Amino acid sequence: DSVHNHHTIVMSNHGGTTNRRPAASSSDVSIRSTRSTAALSPASSTVGGSMLPPPALLCNRCSTPLATTCFLCACDCVFCEDCTYSHFERDSKCPVCSKTLGENDFTELVVAEGTGPTNDIAKTSLQALFSKQTKTNSKALPLSDICFTLVRQIDVIKQSTKFLLKQLLMNGSAQGRNVAKAMRYNDHLKSQMTQLKQEHSTQRL
Repeated sequence: DSVHNHHTIVMSNHGGTTNRRPAASSSDVSIRSTRSTAALSPASSTVGGSMLPPPALLCNRCSTPLATTCFLCACDCVFCEDCTYSHFERDSKCPVCSKTLGENDFTELVVAEGTGPTNDIAKTSLQALFSKQTKTNSKALPLSDICFTLVRQIDVIKQSTKFLLKQLLMNGSAQGRNVAKAMRYNDHLKSQMTQLKQEHSTQRL
């Protein structure tokens, strides 16, 4: 069984952690910029006067929008709970990229509502830097502990960025395939209309 010993980590709508440590650890909070979050906030689009929801993160296997529990793999693919268990219980290879995954290559995440404004999240991230990582007799915070925590946060950001870029590329490819399919169907309808017109003209003659 490839899916084993998962750590539950909350992933909010404003972003989330992707490391493999329990959510209770204060050092597992990633740094988020208040300016960039405001600039990249999702916006709905309007088609024919109707509001369309912003693009959502989808299961990479069944294309269902992820709204509850999901599993992030070491290959940066993400799957809903049903697909994770139904596939990886019988096959250790990722169904998308074919990478072989082990039992420690899965991170269980939960899509959750944001817990507070962005400035609170930034403060929490900064507060994590002030958490001592080593036990010493002194109450002072060693600079080496700050460096250690910051490096871990940078690693989280790098992994999160890789994951997001992969999902955006996959989404763009899927949209391209849908557009191509729609264009082929449109050409088919035009061909049928032309044939019907020709048949109608022949019957009139």
